[in-house]
Amino acid sequence: MNTFGVVAGLAILAALLVGCEGVTTGTEIARMPLQVVEDGPKGVYAPVKFNLGPEMNPVAINFRADYSQTPSEFGQWNSYRVTLTHGSAVVVTRNININHPQGNPRGDAPPPTSTVHTLFITDVSSSGEYGLTIVPLQPAAIVLSNAQVDVRRNVQRPPQ
Repeated sequence: MNTFGVVAGLAILAALLVGCEGVTTGTEIARMPLQVVEDGPKGVYAPVKFNLGPEMNPVAINFRADYSQTPSEFGQWNSYRVTLTHGSAVVVTRNININHPQGNPRGDAPPPTSTVHTLFITDVSSSGEYGLTIVPLQPAAIVLSNAQVDVRRNVQRPPQ
């Protein structure tokens, strides 16, 4: 392979890893499956709990799931409100979209089959049990299976 090809390949790899600090740095301390709430609206997950402390800062919480390969879901998305709490206090909250790709960026292959999405990179101020809730903002448009969250300690923050 020529020098240009190597440099181009490395540039593409670097571009793919930008923003992945919450997934690729630090140490994983917990990974737990998300349980779908059967009697609620489509796409609601039961809250999960885990222990965190300031010595773990910064902490990343990531969402992982598998997409269906149903063509009618390609290009659709689910919107969620994600909240991290400690006791009754909200530590951080944000809205996220989990998008099912329309196609595969690598050509004619089907769209990707899974996703990893960093929900938060945050600092916690005290040790104890923290809770994470993921609630849809609208009815789910795509089916996600094997949904999990993982928690990583001492991650690197993305460049500003």
